[in-house]
Amino acid sequence: MSALRLQRNCLGFEVHDGNRLMTLYRAQEELPRRESPKPCFAPIYTPSNILITEYRPADHAWHTGLYFGWVHANEANLWGGPWYLPETGKYEYVENSHGVQRHNAFTDERTDPAGVSLKERLTWMDQADRPMALETRAYAFRKLTDLSGTFWTLSTEIQPTVDRLRIASSQAPARYSGLELRMGPPFADAMHSSSEGLVGHENIMGTRARWVCAAGATGGAVIMMDHPQNPRHPVTWFTRKNLLGAGLLMSGPLELKRGEILKLRYGFAILDREPETGEIENLYKKEMA
Repeated sequence: MSALRLQRNCLGFEVHDGNRLMTLYRAQEELPRRESPKPCFAPIYTPSNILITEYRPADHAWHTGLYFGWVHANEANLWGGPWYLPETGKYEYVENSHGVQRHNAFTDERTDPAGVSLKERLTWMDQADRPMALETRAYAFRKLTDLSGTFWTLSTEIQPTVDRLRIASSQAPARYSGLELRMGPPFADAMHSSSEGLVGHENIMGTRARWVCAAGATGGAVIMMDHPQNPRHPVTWFTRKNLLGAGLLMSGPLELKRGEILKLRYGFAILDREPETGEIENLYKKEMA
């Protein structure tokens, strides 16, 4: 079995499975300010080389594969694109309102027989480039021995640098915000299923679950898992046919004071086939315990 390998590049880093590219992490790409530039994973491939992600699609250029997007961070937009304005019931661009999740540095890079890992330091900048929060993310990637695929652990700690940091979802009815995956062909019409036995993105949208699986039309699947120690576990999910998101803020905003830390941890599995419910449950118990 080939080993995972992490390779730095001018954008951030790549993870390879032998000679095959598994993903590219874009830490510091130059993008228009109205897209609220933010680090992201794009592309992401299954072990059999099926493309999962869609990056900067024409309809939503601020959707960038797998990313953390925070719609309202105090008065700044850390998601990108237009704001939903309740007073008009429409999405409209608000000039000088977009912030940035700025990459600062990578640290603690490690490679061992279990896989590869590293940490990232970031700063949340508001619309005037004033720091709002410091963030430390940890990424770990390893191969699954009992399933054909890989398992990622995405952890983050967010600490305000201002007296009060209020993070909230979009005020649109969908109330999206948080960890989000934009999927493209052949995952653009994925079949979703949840730990609560629900099937179909329409049925899962706005419900709570420990995990949600999205299976591609021509094979492959991804599973996003909410850790039991996350606030508001089990999380409320944002699901559309080409979207899968852990909607931490769908049930309401969170407010942090200076000195407080918001800790989040998610699991993300990439498989060559759609797993059975029992297989997902076993994986969840093993990885999220």
